Amino acid sequence: MRNLLVITWFGALALLVAAAPVQANEVEFDRYVVHYTVLSTHLLSPDVARAYDLHRSRSRALVNVVIMKRDGEEMQPVPGTVSGQAVNLNRQVRHLRFREVRDGDSVYHLAEVRVRPGEVLDFNLQVTAANDDEVMPVNFQKVIYRY
Repeated sequence: MRNLLVITWFGALALLVAAAPVQANEVEFDRYVVHYTVLSTHLLSPDVARAYDLHRSRSRALVNVVIMKRDGEEMQPVPGTVSGQAVNLNRQVRHLRFREVRDGDSVYHLAEVRVRPGEVLDFNLQVTAANDDEVMPVNFQKVIYRY
């Protein structure tokens, strides 16, 4: 059952990446690539939200961060820590609490943040791979749309 949920989750993400509301991005560093995605939790199926203990709501967004380590030509997901905040145009700060989720060989760092329709958020993240001292800054802006 868990594998079916994972397949559903990735299928949903693949469909959402093709749609305008979701934007998947990455930042490259010497040994690592950090992938990040922000999407409304309302877009998640109830089964996926339940499986990952996420609150489905139009007023919440999910921040998903994946740390990939370069190993020659290949990339491998690695554990680590992610911290940071989201700041709106009024300079209101929302601290993000990331939790690491492991599912087979995959490692995700998930955080939820309260949002308002049309809100512009500047995300400032600090990412560190396990067993590494390098702090990788990941900064991006996201406009939150009502879906």
